[in-house]
Amino acid sequence: MKDWARVWENIIARVRRPSRYVGREVNARSSTSFEEASLKICLIFPDLYEIGMSHIGLHLLYLILKERPGYFVDRAYAPARDLEAILRQEKVPLLSLEAKRPLKDFDVLGISYPYELCATNIVNILDLAGLPALAKDRPAPFPLILGGGSAVANPEPVAPFYDAIIIGEAEEAILEIAETVRQAKEGGATKAELLEALSAIEGVYVPSFFEPVYQGETFVGLKPLKPGYEKIKRRILPQLDQVPYPYRPPVPWAEITHDRLAIEISRGCTRGCRFCQASSIYRPVRERPIERILALAEEGLAATGWDEVSFLSLSAGDYSCLTELIVAFNRRFLPEKVALSLPSLRVGSLNQTIIKEIKKVRKTGFTLAPEAGTERLRRVINKDISEEALWETARLAFEAGWRHLKLYFMIGLPTETPEDLEGIVSLARRLTRIKGKMGPQVNVSVSTFIPKPHTAFQWEEQINLAETEARLSFLRARLKGRKLRFKWHKPEQSFLEGVFSRGDRRLADLIYLAFQLGARLDGWSDELRFDLWRTAAQKLGLDLERYLSARALLAPLPWDHIDLGVTKEFLLQEREKALGQEVSPDCRWARCLKCGVCDFKRIKNQLVKECKLPPIVSVSREEEEGRFTYRLVYQKIGWARFLSQLEVMRAFHRAVRRARLPVSFSEGFHPLPRLSFARALPVGVESHYEVAALELRRRLTPREVKERLNEVLVPELAVKEVRFSSPEAALKLPEEVTYEIILPAPVTQEQVAAFLAQRSVTLVVRRGKKEKEIEIRPYVVSLTLKEPQVLELVLFEPAQGGVRAVEVVAALLGTT
Repeated sequence: MKDWARVWENIIARVRRPSRYVGREVNARSSTSFEEASLKICLIFPDLYEIGMSHIGLHLLYLILKERPGYFVDRAYAPARDLEAILRQEKVPLLSLEAKRPLKDFDVLGISYPYELCATNIVNILDLAGLPALAKDRPAPFPLILGGGSAVANPEPVAPFYDAIIIGEAEEAILEIAETVRQAKEGGATKAELLEALSAIEGVYVPSFFEPVYQGETFVGLKPLKPGYEKIKRRILPQLDQVPYPYRPPVPWAEITHDRLAIEISRGCTRGCRFCQASSIYRPVRERPIERILALAEEGLAATGWDEVSFLSLSAGDYSCLTELIVAFNRRFLPEKVALSLPSLRVGSLNQTIIKEIKKVRKTGFTLAPEAGTERLRRVINKDISEEALWETARLAFEAGWRHLKLYFMIGLPTETPEDLEGIVSLARRLTRIKGKMGPQVNVSVSTFIPKPHTAFQWEEQINLAETEARLSFLRARLKGRKLRFKWHKPEQSFLEGVFSRGDRRLADLIYLAFQLGARLDGWSDELRFDLWRTAAQKLGLDLERYLSARALLAPLPWDHIDLGVTKEFLLQEREKALGQEVSPDCRWARCLKCGVCDFKRIKNQLVKECKLPPIVSVSREEEEGRFTYRLVYQKIGWARFLSQLEVMRAFHRAVRRARLPVSFSEGFHPLPRLSFARALPVGVESHYEVAALELRRRLTPREVKERLNEVLVPELAVKEVRFSSPEAALKLPEEVTYEIILPAPVTQEQVAAFLAQRSVTLVVRRGKKEKEIEIRPYVVSLTLKEPQVLELVLFEPAQGGVRAVEVVAALLGTT
């Protein structure tokens, strides 16, 4: 069998940020080997690693599946363009992250569809796997291409690429699907038989069992091809802890977008913002008890070594017992210098107790989402927040220690007027004047309103590119000042998102053609090639602007067969209320609005009933015995050579926490373990002698420190030696360092001898942002040719200045 791991290492040595692709993260190991597994599943996030590893949904399914006996579960992510280019040039398939196996060797490829602008990435992943993009061109039952994610509220633009799609919450459904696939595999089922079995599972949509119908250019409906299979009912998890799993998520080497332990404290929101698709996708509200949240934090922090926890929810400020939860969390984890992130506090959720508790932790930015600039328009969208309430919340946040305030707004909302745009400007300016000249920095972020399926505004028009640019220009001209910053979502991205949000299956041809033309990673503003989409649409004769137009209230919609539970009648009622500026209450605390989701038996709002502080064993830090400095010698070998110095430092910071060492912390805004490193080794270079200094507040034997660290570190970063040291001597390095260098091409003994015979060798190198000429020869102690492509270099490396081994090689080979 081909050694794919070696092939992969040779490839990622040539790309930027190779740590995205190394795998082997802490906690990332399936309970069954690839060879022995009865079912092989690869969960794939169709965007870059740093985005996918921040997505809690993929983590939950991974943790659930990998505990099942007999299953092998792996992950994969979209490659960056540099990796893709090498894979295509060398005809190497995209491999899974952990096992380094070609994706087509798996039984199930679960490719999520989390947002519309990752559509070309889905096609690219299938193509790099060596699989046809269209399901109809894949007659074999395996690998089954399975979809899911929030964007499948309207799956039709990508439906032709998938064999089956999970509609709704997948924690229970994924186990039923996996077992159905395993049985089909063992029984030798055909693809038709497998799809028939999957369609019997609640929440599973099989696109090939429906056929779109058009009259000319007009979509008139989807024709069901299987009797009794006309609507796909969303799968809803009655309780968040219905499916148990150990909460030990993989810990990334690379820095990711949300680099912290994420804990879902509640799911669902019934505030009913009329533009918000998530409100329909995740109803009803289900809250976790405080005790369970703290238990997840305890388990997750011990297993990962993260120093920050984020409480996830559509609106964390609505959690019934938020005050008690924050108090309990701080009482338990503040002694260990664990910070708490609250990304979604709503207006009115702050009180004096929360402010007191928040002052104890580090703070970055405080976010408010007024969405609209005037109270009139906020009533239209059912976000009944007064300007005075916004002011008071911002004032309390400022008093709690936040100095940066972020405001989210949308432009193009139904009934928006110039006065509403001016309201954005006046509100932002007013908030900069909290506490006079000492007020906060206000960052205003604006995106274009996109009518989303299953919302009260799903029939409305989306403003076109020209109108979007006009409204942005209005705001750009006015949102200026020392304490004001203005950012906006790229209009072309909003345009495409609007097209796909309410599109039909004809857009699959557009996605595929745009992919063939080179469209990739469209969710990244610096990667988007809007001209390619225009070209693809012209070639196909598609009028993309037509997808942004208003829809007739009685016209068939491409997502009518997807039943999220919220009825169309309810959405129409909410639309009428919007036009009349009538606010609907939150059914958590008011009467039922009859949206259609709850059956009031299994499916209903479940709030924490008693807000009592649970009994907490407060972990107080042991009394400091003193400060004890240890000198660590560790290795960085094998695949770990692809980690940057910052990534190695993060790995050791987390390892110190997992090892439960009594480490001393730095002072200030962001306390870190007192752990210092001697030098920054270049990415791609192995070392058997790297040095770090660790300071503990209690005396442990060097042997115990070494053993505890190596228990939680990977062997490639193992600590080889620990001894007591003075702070001054702990980071001292040998002045002569030996390198073994594998050359890209053979050299001769004569070349080496000629180099050594020179008294002066200069080379132009870059130091920081400047180029300079340096003298190399005095730093070369010895240079020996071991093999035609292997050099042994002994280099003099003073504490300041010096040259790099790669620069000596460049001088030897005559390259720069």
